[in-house]
Amino acid sequence: MLPLLQARIASIWSILAEFVTEVTVTRVDYHAFKFKVTLVNGTTIRINEQYYHDTVEHYAYYWLDVDNHLLIGWDNAPHHTHLPGFPYHKHVGSQDNIQPSEETTPEDILIAIRARLS
Repeated sequence: MLPLLQARIASIWSILAEFVTEVTVTRVDYHAFKFKVTLVNGTTIRINEQYYHDTVEHYAYYWLDVDNHLLIGWDNAPHHTHLPGFPYHKHVGSQDNIQPSEETTPEDILIAIRARLS
């Protein structure tokens, strides 16, 4: 698990370097980990990844404003079968505003956040 953890932290720094003030690992276990990424504008990204044989199987990336209100949350939980691109979807502004997601990998999500920060 340690190489995967190190690779994810490196990916976060690689994509969001000038926007990140801190990456805090909040949980690590046999096949999952959670992070909190604090950005220079005070927003945070909460990351939860679950792995199967060294591949991300499930993820949730939730970008929150300074008051911990949802900006955008991406995940691949298989519960919105009606959306194009199932299971990939995002919650925009609230949990109830569910939209298809063009971002389908953790790297895509970090790049989308970077684009919005730039």
